[in-house]
Amino acid sequence: WSPLKPLPVRKTPSRRGVRAAAVRRKRAKDPSAVRGNRSLPDREPFDPELLPGALDIPANWSKVFRRTAPFEVEIGSGTGRYLIARAEANPGRNFLGIETDGEYFYIVKARVAKRRLPNMRVSRTDAADLVATLFADACVDVYHIYFPDPWPKKRHLKRRIFQPAFCAHLRRTLKSDGVVYLATDHHDYMLELLPLLRAELDVAECSGPWPDAPAGRTNFEVKYIREGRPIWRFMARRKGAGI
Repeated sequence: WSPLKPLPVRKTPSRRGVRAAAVRRKRAKDPSAVRGNRSLPDREPFDPELLPGALDIPANWSKVFRRTAPFEVEIGSGTGRYLIARAEANPGRNFLGIETDGEYFYIVKARVAKRRLPNMRVSRTDAADLVATLFADACVDVYHIYFPDPWPKKRHLKRRIFQPAFCAHLRRTLKSDGVVYLATDHHDYMLELLPLLRAELDVAECSGPWPDAPAGRTNFEVKYIREGRPIWRFMARRKGAGI
């Protein structure tokens, strides 16, 4: 704004405009008058992002979600295709999506915010660190880990999420009847991670597509099925819990 430029002249509102504004103010004060019977808090900004630095150690998930409910975690949630659908279909369960890729993270965050899902949160942080630091013993009902980055180059192998310590924390944080769902299209990675996972959990291979999503749970899975790629799917439980 330039100090030499005159400010625009405001026109005096007509009586009709004054009356309309008064009606709008009255309706805004009355939750029953809001379109779609939505309450006033629904119109307030909703930010589903969790900042690890703002959480207790370990995190109190009942405090985060303001209730106690079964807890599901997707590591590498991408744009949220699967977890958002589960959160919408299961309002009685709590969900956390962890995604490190900036582009994917802001997409899933916007989608959750737009849908105003009170039972879902998202976090952009290293999943292995988050599980190790902020997850208490036996706090997770379900882990979803679909198509983790295989980091195929030899110098990048240490970046793979499936390491002995991570598998140990999966076992530690999984409830006695909890389950881990896993899928990968990378054969060499599958051969490497299975012994690590089996050292901590009972693992069984799933034959064929997921029963609840034969076309694929995630965008990657849908794409790979269409391309005819081989996909290895597994489910794992704490030892002795049965598969």
